[in-house]
Amino acid sequence: MEKAKIIKRYQNRKLYDTDASCYVTLDEIAEMIQQGEDVAVVDNRNQNDITAATLTQIIFEKQKKSESPVPISTLRHIIQQGDGSFSSYLSKGGDGNQLEVIRSLEKKVRDVSGKLDVLERRAAEAGVSIKDTTTSAVKNAEV
Repeated sequence: MEKAKIIKRYQNRKLYDTDASCYVTLDEIAEMIQQGEDVAVVDNRNQNDITAATLTQIIFEKQKKSESPVPISTLRHIIQQGDGSFSSYLSKGGDGNQLEVIRSLEKKVRDVSGKLDVLERRAAEAGVSIKDTTTSAVKNAEV
């Protein structure tokens, strides 16, 4: 198992990659994670693990820059149902563990996406547009 890359956070809020011996930004940490690296962030003063808080900050900063904001109703729901914390919201809910629901939905989306890719390839090989294929599939499903 690969050892986590250690990032130290100093009092001046600077983040230091101990492996590469250089300062890094939140965006660079996000990029490391997107590339599959295991990253741990520790407070240099007391050696406390602050990985969760740092990743939450990355998500917050990315969302501020996003052109597609989270719907207000969703944010209100998280605050109402999760006592204001995202982790609390994910760990409880009327329909079970929200995190498991999200993972299940992500898997279903990946499965459907894969099936659509196969259909698009078959349609292209047959010289048929995907719209024609979809219309045909809907008609067959109705029969």
